[in-house]
Order: sequence, then structure tokens, then C-alpha cells
Amino acid sequence: MMKNIGEIWLYRNGEVSRLAEGDGSLFRRGKPFMLASYRTLSIRPFDYSFGSVSAIREALKIQYTSVVGSCDVEVYPVVIRREDRRFSGAALVIPSEERALVEDGVATYRASSIWPLPFALVAEIQGNGAVVCVEDDGIISALFLQGEPVLYRWQPLSRRTPEEEREWLLSYGAEVGGEALVSATIHVADEKDRLVRGVTETLAAFPVLGNYSLSRRGLDSTLVLEALSKAVRGFSLWLILAGLLLTGAGLIRTESERRELERMRVEAESIYRETFGPGTIRDPLSQAKGMLQRLSDRPEQPGLEDALRLLGRSWTISELGSLLTLDSLRYGSDGVELIGTAGEVSSVQAFQKSLKSESNYAIRLGDIQQIPGGGLRFSIEMRWSPQ
Repeated sequence: MMKNIGEIWLYRNGEVSRLAEGDGSLFRRGKPFMLASYRTLSIRPFDYSFGSVSAIREALKIQYTSVVGSCDVEVYPVVIRREDRRFSGAALVIPSEERALVEDGVATYRASSIWPLPFALVAEIQGNGAVVCVEDDGIISALFLQGEPVLYRWQPLSRRTPEEEREWLLSYGAEVGGEALVSATIHVADEKDRLVRGVTETLAAFPVLGNYSLSRRGLDSTLVLEALSKAVRGFSLWLILAGLLLTGAGLIRTESERRELERMRVEAESIYRETFGPGTIRDPLSQAKGMLQRLSDRPEQPGLEDALRLLGRSWTISELGSLLTLDSLRYGSDGVELIGTAGEVSSVQAFQKSLKSESNYAIRLGDIQQIPGGGLRFSIEMRWSPQ
């Protein structure tokens, strides 16, 4: 869509003439704009479920060539409406030979947009009706409905008068659903100022028409931008997928670490209870440090090292190494609980006697249970209070 236009030129009968200078405030710093008289141009409406310009071009080209045969044509589609995933609009279709002839003829003027001549007067008919452009040797006419091009054709003056063409276009427009149709007729050679005014008014009133241009360079730019846009969307999609994968991996890792921390917390609490007995646990490590510190601050109470030394002496004296096995030792502030296995009751009693002889602690024999398959399980309690 053109926002600023500079000099306005007219191409007809192989010649270019200037319609408006680019030195006024209206055209300052704008790009050259070209009106052109085409003889073989046609307009094809479309309504597809896809909006890609390149795809629409190919679909229309297939439809067109199926009718006219092997004629090489150029298709310039413009999507005007997007509704319910449908893309509709109108395309300018022109044989490549005439398109190249006109574009080569105006190449030195570097026009940013090339319009079919009747487009200049769409504002005069308020977007609904017929535009008839009278030249020296022919008539160029077009029909517009709600600001959209519907029909375009050129014919010699010998075939039909401008008035007859106007009436025919209005009649055709009414048949295809047009309402409140009006018309505008212009003699191109004599009303150049009207064309200049019409271009600016039409671009202001119907900006969507600014997307039309029969410039191959402009079309190529549109296709390149579309390809780049698709590439960027594809790359963005991969970035989004990669981001989702990384986010998912992060969530999985976070959940795994949370579970590991929970497992370590449960194990720490279990070890604490086995070592120091039941009680409220908030921070096993800190509470264990505190418990050990309190125990170390009471020199009159035997410590864990004292209990282990007693066990070592009693074990050696009783010579029970091969007859008795110690499975666990539970140390507490009031004493030690021993759990183990033995082959005979006499071995357990001998161990208890050895403990008593080596200390003044209260040594009590706990439960003795038969183990399936042979042997006994026993428990012995050592209390720090004198016996």
C-alpha cells in the first residue's frame, strides 16, 4: 500500500507523459506513480482456504490457462477479506508479453506502483459503478463493487460508443448484485488534472487498492517477503518447540530433585529416630548436632565412645566372637540397647555377665526369641544408672 506518491505519469500508446510534478507539498518525497492503458488485462475474483500469494497465483494461473490454452500470463492477486479461514479478493491477470512491454516502457521512471487507468476514478463513483476512459483509438472500462475491481476490458471505438459501454457495465453490475451504481466517463487526453485528483482521492478512500500494482519487481518483492515470513514463522515454531522441550526437561528435573530431597528428608528422620528415639523432628541434622552437643557437655554421663569401649572389652573377655553376633546398637541419653543373634542362651548370659563385670551400669537381659531355621535373637539394655 502506498502512503506517499510523487510524480504521477501516464503510459498509453507506447508513450509516457507526466500528469503531476513532484515538487508540490502533496507529492514531496513520494515515489513515482504510473497509470497505464492495458488492452489484454482481465480481472479474476477468488475465494480460497489459503492466503499465500504464491499459492493463489498458481491456482489462478491453472484456472486461466485451462481456458485460454498455453498463453503465458502473469497473475497479481490481492487478498481483500479474511473470514472464517477463507481468503477472498480479486487478481489482475495479464499476458506476460503486454506486462513486459509496458514495464519496459516505464522502466526509466522507476515507478513504485503501476495502476490500470480506470483505478484512478474509483473515488468518483464511491467504489460502486462503472469507469469509462476514452482514448483516441479505444475505450478502457472497468466495473467496481464496494471498492473492489470486478471487470476490466478494452475495445476499439468502432465497436461501441462510450455511452453504450457505460450502460452495459451498469446493467451487468446490477445483474451481479450491485446496488446504487453510478458511472464516471473521462476523456484521457483532455482531463489530466482529473486523473491526478482521482489518484490521490482513491488512495485515501480505498487504501486496499494501493496493494494493486502491475509491477513485476513489486510482485517479486512481495513473494520474497512472503517466503521470508514463512521461514521466520518456521524458525519461530522451532524455537517455541525447543523452548517447550527445555521447559519440560526443567520441570522433570525439578520434580526429580524434589523427590530426591523428600527421600533424603525421610531417611534423615528415620536415622534420627533410630539414634535418638521418638519425638518432634523439624531439622534432623540441626537437631542431631544439638543432641550430640548436649551429650558432650555432660562429662558425668557416659558417651557413645564409652559404650563402644565397654563392648570391646566385654567381647574380648567373654571370647564369644564366634558364638554371638551383634546386629544393632541404639544409643540414647539414658543408655544403650543392643540387639543380636546367638546360637545358645548360655552365650547370651555369658555376654551379659561380662558386661556387668566390666561396668557398674544396670545391665538387663531383654527378650530372647527363637529364629526360624535355628538360633536365637536377643536384646540387652544398658542403663547409665548404677546397678
